[in-house]
Amino acid sequence: MKRIKHILVLMVITLVGTTAVAQEKELTEEQKAQMEAQLEVYIEKLNLSDSQQPNFEEITKRYGKQLMVLKESSKGRLSKYKEFKSISKDRNKEMQALLSEEQYTTYLATQEEMQQKMKEQRNN
Repeated sequence: MKRIKHILVLMVITLVGTTAVAQEKELTEEQKAQMEAQLEVYIEKLNLSDSQQPNFEEITKRYGKQLMVLKESSKGRLSKYKEFKSISKDRNKEMQALLSEEQYTTYLATQEEMQQKMKEQRNN
């Protein structure tokens, strides 16, 4: 009985430790630079007000980290695609609430441009 308790305690410790390590995963300098570059493109194109900019940056960085972690995960392509769509949908809802109608339309167009560029890079 003691042996089973020890095994269960070790399993719980292992699970908690693994979860903590996964959450602490930081972005590389290259990933941070990519996020900053994309953020600057959006800020320039959307002409954000002083009150919108901090919220926009926070939303962009939060979801950007989620996408980078997803990209580095070992999940299958279909699973990654489904999660990507879910993350994008949630991010777009927040952006739609933050931005004016015109800004949101520009935001979506800019997203489409970036996706096309990524597809072209992937194909080359």
